[in-house]
Amino acid sequence: MLSSSVALADELKITIADVPDSSGSLMVALMASEGEFKDTAPAVASMILPARQGSVALTLHDVEPGEYAVRVMHDQNGNQKLDANMIGIPREPWGFSNNAAGSFGPPGWKDVTFTVEGHKEITINLNQ
Repeated sequence: MLSSSVALADELKITIADVPDSSGSLMVALMASEGEFKDTAPAVASMILPARQGSVALTLHDVEPGEYAVRVMHDQNGNQKLDANMIGIPREPWGFSNNAAGSFGPPGWKDVTFTVEGHKEITINLNQ
């Protein structure tokens, strides 16, 4: 008797909505800990994608089951950072998983986290 088992890898589909224009690129970071979220450790994965007005989707395969967060920045001028004004308010579009927004700063880790188990789809609306 023959038996086969197929292991299905977990995957995460991320749709970035409300991209205002096709200038520059989208910088996407997948984080698995609060340290990664606070930039004290490198992100699990990071990607730079060409911006496209409207929406951009990507799928990450072989994602380990667990708790994650996603941060997106639309680097419109290509300097590889999120530009801000003198008091720290972003001048370029940005977004977090759960469409979380902070008050006088970025949202907290608990506000941006979600669980990947099997196939997960999220949409992040960019703030202008």
